[in-house]
Amino acid sequence: MGQFTAARRHGQGNFRYRWRLARLSALIALAALATNPSPTFAQEGVTYSIPAGSLERGLTRFGAASGIQVLYNSAVANGLSTAGIKGQLSPEAALSALLANTGLTYRFTGPKSVTITNPAQGSEAVSVDGATRLQTITVEGGENAWGPVDGIVASRSATGTKTDTPLIEVPQSISVITADEIKKRGAESIKEAVNYTAGVHVGGSSASTRAFDNIEIRGFSPTPLYLDGTYLPYIGDLGGSPQIDPYLLERVEVLKGPSSVLYGQNYPGGIINMVSKRPTAEPFHEVVAGTGTDGRAYGAFDFSGPMAGDDGMLYRLTGVATRTDTNIDYTKDDRFTVAPSFALVADEDTSFTFLSHYQKDNGVPDYQPLPYIGTVEAGPFGKIDRDLFTGEPAYNGYDREQAVVGYDFRHRFNDVWSLRHNARYISVDDSYRTFFNGGYVATGGVTDYTTIRRNAINYSSDNQVFATDTNLQAEFSTGEIEHTAIIGTDYKWFRNDYTGRYGFGNTTLNVFNPDYGSYREPTVGARWDNRLSQLGLYAQDQIKWDNWILTLGGRYDWAWQTDNDMLASSVSRKKDTAFTGRAGLIYLFDNGLAPYVSYSTSFMPYSGFDGQSNPFKPTTGQQTEIGLKYEPVGYDALITLSAFDLKQQNVPTYDSLTFLASQRGEIHVQGVEIEGKATVFDSLDLIAAASYTDSVYSKADDGTQGNKVRFMPPVNVSAWAKYRIEDGPLGGLGFGAGVRHSSSGYGNDANSFKYPSYTVVDAAISYDFGKKDPKLQGLELNVTAQNLFDKTYVSGCSNYNSCFYGKPRSIYANLSFQW
Repeated sequence: MGQFTAARRHGQGNFRYRWRLARLSALIALAALATNPSPTFAQEGVTYSIPAGSLERGLTRFGAASGIQVLYNSAVANGLSTAGIKGQLSPEAALSALLANTGLTYRFTGPKSVTITNPAQGSEAVSVDGATRLQTITVEGGENAWGPVDGIVASRSATGTKTDTPLIEVPQSISVITADEIKKRGAESIKEAVNYTAGVHVGGSSASTRAFDNIEIRGFSPTPLYLDGTYLPYIGDLGGSPQIDPYLLERVEVLKGPSSVLYGQNYPGGIINMVSKRPTAEPFHEVVAGTGTDGRAYGAFDFSGPMAGDDGMLYRLTGVATRTDTNIDYTKDDRFTVAPSFALVADEDTSFTFLSHYQKDNGVPDYQPLPYIGTVEAGPFGKIDRDLFTGEPAYNGYDREQAVVGYDFRHRFNDVWSLRHNARYISVDDSYRTFFNGGYVATGGVTDYTTIRRNAINYSSDNQVFATDTNLQAEFSTGEIEHTAIIGTDYKWFRNDYTGRYGFGNTTLNVFNPDYGSYREPTVGARWDNRLSQLGLYAQDQIKWDNWILTLGGRYDWAWQTDNDMLASSVSRKKDTAFTGRAGLIYLFDNGLAPYVSYSTSFMPYSGFDGQSNPFKPTTGQQTEIGLKYEPVGYDALITLSAFDLKQQNVPTYDSLTFLASQRGEIHVQGVEIEGKATVFDSLDLIAAASYTDSVYSKADDGTQGNKVRFMPPVNVSAWAKYRIEDGPLGGLGFGAGVRHSSSGYGNDANSFKYPSYTVVDAAISYDFGKKDPKLQGLELNVTAQNLFDKTYVSGCSNYNSCFYGKPRSIYANLSFQW
C-alpha cells in the first residue's frame, strides 16, 4: 500500500506544516484498497473549529488542523455544505460530523491520508487491469503555495493569484521549478534552474556571466525578479542587482505574460518569483559538502524545527559557502550567504514569520563579449579560445554585498475573512571593474582580426528597495457560486545611486596571444541618484460555479520617478498612472483536462525624453492566451499547452534620418508552448518543454520594422529524465540525462547575421546509501554534469562585437546528509 506522509498546511488557516509532503501513488494505493478492507487509525483528538459552509472549505480546514491528507473527486464535493464541527474529536468522528447529510463516506488509505467518495455516484472506476482509479483527485492538507514540494511536480501556487490556488485553476501559464528538481539537475543559479522551462531563454551575456540573472520570457528581457512576491532591484548591466542562491529556496515560479494586475509595473513577458525556505514544525537538518570543475569547493547547511521544543516558535537557519574559479582564465566566483528566519505561531489562524538573509560575493567577472568573426565564424587565424580573458588580471573584480530583511503576517478572522501583510527591505551594494571587447582594430581600412580594442568600465552602485503588500481575502458563497476574493494595496520605493567610469578604446589586446598589464584608469562618465515609487490598489475575484472558474482582476497604479543627473546638475520628475487588468475563464473536466482563455495587460514607466522634449510615456502590454492544462487522474503530473498573442506599445524608436526619438515603436510576439512534468510510480521523473516564439518589430522608425527581435531564437526544446532503482542489488542508485536545443537566432536588430543553433546534453547520477544500510539513512551522493560532451557553441549575440560562448562541461558532486 502506498504511504502518504502528512504535511500541515501553511497558508489559508494553518501555518504548522511538516517537512515531508505527501507523494501521490494512487495506482498502488487504490489497487490495494480494491482487495482489502478499509483500515482505521486511532489518533488522539484534535480541537477543531470549522464553521458551517462549503464542504470543500471544511475539508481544507480539516486537513490543515489534523495534518491528514484528504483526497476526493472534485465533482463529489462540489456544491455541498457542511454543518461544521467544534471541539476535540478523533479524525473519524470529525469526518463523520463534517460529512453528515451529504451522502458521502470516507476511507482511510494510510495513517495520514483519507479518501472521500460517493457510493451512490460510483466515483471510482475500475480499469481493465483491475486497478482502481479516481476520476479526479483533489488533495487537501498537503502541499500549499508557500511551502515545500515533495518531488518535481507542484500542484499549487500563489504567484499567479496571490491566493493559495491549484495550478490547474489559474487561467495563465505558470511553471514551477521545485527545490527537489533544482537538486536533481544540479542547478547552481536561477538561470540554470529555469533552463528546462518552455518560453524561457537563457543565453548570451546572461548565460556567460555569474554576476546577474538576465532572463528572457516570451521574447522580453530583463525579466523582473521577485522574492516571496517582493520586487528585487534590477537595472540590467548597470549593477546593483541581488542574486538569490537556489539553496535558499523552496521553489522558483515563472508566471508568463503580463502580471501588472497583481504586481504593478512590469514588462509584458512575465515575472519570476522565488519562494524562500521557511521554518518547519517538524525538525529537519541537512549538511552538504561538494566539489567539482574549476576547483569548486562547496558547503551548505539547513537546520529547522521548533525552538526549545515549543511548537509555537519555529526557526530555520540556512547557509551556503562557495569558492570556485570559472572556465575563463583569471576569473573566480566566491560566495558566502546565511539566511536566518523564525516563525511565531499563535494558533492555527495567526502567524508571524521573520525572513532574512545576508550575502557576500567576491570574484573576477566572467563577462566576455567577443567578436562575431572568431566565434560564430572562423577568422583568418581560426576561432578564439573560449577561455580567453579580455580583461586585466590586476584590475578586474566584482564585489557585492546584499542584505534582505522582512516579515510575513497572516491572520484568519473567521471562515470568510483573512488578512495577509508583508514588508521587506533590500539593500545591494556592488562594484564592478572590467574591460570588454570594443571590436577589431582597423588600420588604413584593413581590419586586423587578431587585436581588439578594449573598453573599460568601473562602476559602483547602491540599490535599496522597501516594499509592502497588504490584502484582505474573503471566501464566501452566493447561492451555488463560490468566491475567493482579495482586495489589497501595495507600495514600493526604489533608490538607485550609481557612479560609472568609462574608457572607450582604452587599450588593445591580441586575442590569440594576450599580453596583459597595459591599461589606463577610466574617467567618470555618469553619476546619478534616482528614485522611483509606486502605489497600487488591486482587487480580484476567483468565481467558481459548477466546473467553471472565472477570474477577474483590476488594478490602478500611481508611479513617481525622480532622475537626478549629478554631473549635469539636472533633476527631472514625472508621474504616471495606469489601469491594468486580467480576465480569465477555465473549465475543469472530471478527467483532469482544463481548457482556458485569458486576457491581461501591463505597464512599465520609461525614463527619457522624445525628440520634442516630452517625457516618455510608460510602455504598455496586452496578451491574449488560450491553453489546455492536464492533470492526469491518479498520476503525479501536470501538462500545460498554451498559445499567446502579445504586444508591447510605446516602445522608443529612433528616426533613421533625424535620429530623434519617438514612442511609435511596437513589438509583436506570437507563440506556442508545451511543458510537462511527471513522476511515474515514484521512481521516474520526466520533464519536457518546447516552445516556438515569433518576435517581430511590428512598428519602428529606424528601418527595423518587420525584422525579428535580436537575441531570441524562435525554437527551444528540452527534455530531462531521471530513474531511481528502489530495490535489488542496485537499490538506491539513480541516473538521469537531459538535452537542451536552441535554434539559430538573429544577432542584431538589422537581421544582418545569425548565430547558429546548438544542442547540449546534461547528465546526473545519485546514490542513496540508506537503501542498502539503514545506519546510513539520510546520506546521499549527487553528481551532475552540464554540457556533458563539452560542446563549444555560441549561446547568443547582441551585435557583431558581442557574441558569447556557452558554458563548457561542468561536473559537480555533492554529498548530503539529512536527519
